[in-house]
Amino acid sequence: MRRDRIHIVGGGIIGLCAAWYLNSEGCEVTIIDENDISDGTSFGNAGMIVPSHFVPMAAPGVISQGLKWMLNSKSPFYIKPRMNADLIQWLWYFFRSSNSIHVTKSAPVLYRLNEESKWLYKSMQEQNGFNFGLDERGLLMLYKTTKQANEEEELAIKAHRMGVEAHILDSKALQELEPEMDYNVKGGIYFPGDAHLCPNLLMKQLCNQLRKSGVKFLCHSKIVDFEIKNETINSLILDDQTAFSVENVLLTSGSWTGLLLKKIGIKIHLQDGKGYSITSNEPEFCPRIPTILSEAKVAITPMDNHLRVGGTLELSGLSEKINKHRVKGILDSIPDYYNNLKINMDDHTKVWRGFRPCTPDGLPYIGKSDKLNNLYVGTGHGMMGLSLGAVTGKLLSEIITDQKPMLSVQPFRMGRF
Repeated sequence: MRRDRIHIVGGGIIGLCAAWYLNSEGCEVTIIDENDISDGTSFGNAGMIVPSHFVPMAAPGVISQGLKWMLNSKSPFYIKPRMNADLIQWLWYFFRSSNSIHVTKSAPVLYRLNEESKWLYKSMQEQNGFNFGLDERGLLMLYKTTKQANEEEELAIKAHRMGVEAHILDSKALQELEPEMDYNVKGGIYFPGDAHLCPNLLMKQLCNQLRKSGVKFLCHSKIVDFEIKNETINSLILDDQTAFSVENVLLTSGSWTGLLLKKIGIKIHLQDGKGYSITSNEPEFCPRIPTILSEAKVAITPMDNHLRVGGTLELSGLSEKINKHRVKGILDSIPDYYNNLKINMDDHTKVWRGFRPCTPDGLPYIGKSDKLNNLYVGTGHGMMGLSLGAVTGKLLSEIITDQKPMLSVQPFRMGRF
């Protein structure tokens, strides 16, 4: 079996980054997507590269907080009530993973992934054809309450122990850091090592450079099944029932990856985490440093002359519906933290929504299937898909081309639950 011919199913940031590194290794790459790769989860996210986010979503206290949020229509978290076996199993494994032992084991892994990804993005931007606004201005975590201050300051102490630079700032120090912003907060934590970029530019430039490098794109092509023989995928079947032969298959289909794997008898635990963002054009006041409003779980990112605001995690069963109450909750939280920043519903032309594939333990699935000889998977990055895109693509390229991965992929194996 040839290792240098790969069909990638899914043209999001994971698939494009994998194609980039596979192509650089001399592989013949084809990307298949049911859309035209002009919009999607990888386009409308907050654009943050976050080595500071080393605590997985499954952590102590998350479940009790999540139950409280369920009672608030504007809260940043929601599970659509439904009797669904996959959701029930996911929740069970999430419950089992939400402990301090898991956090201690996962923190250095997530930090290393994010840090390596940041350097890979920096290297990519230095190449011809790329200028996606990568900027290392850091990240601010703002908080209003004593309870949240204690939690964030404890996180800063853990960060220092791991070698992550973090500064605890009072309101005066915040004002000196961002003099144009009028804060209404108790304080914040500043992580100077974080970065951000413009995801729209990154995606478009990646597509352009891949096409120039000979990577093929099969857009508006939906994979609905697989033809398997002798534990090997021989063909991919489209929704019009046409089939074409393949040598190797990489599934990077985000929240839909689990549904595709089901068709070939492989079970992974994955739920969609729908989120929303609004992009405001040329606001009067704009933070210079990307910021997260800690209690509200809202991300704010400057992008050129725009300001992107995003938040919410809905496990809604891939529902396309936009929940206006939660969008309003995102926007209503902003004046709680800033006296001079307000974004109205009229300030934007479109509410973006996208599905973040979430695993029960907050770690992605990256690697080769142990059931099929030529199947590889990259998904489950939750709200860090953009942040971890480059390093995931690099790892998948190394695995597929039989190189030693730059990092151990043991924590990301598909059969860990």
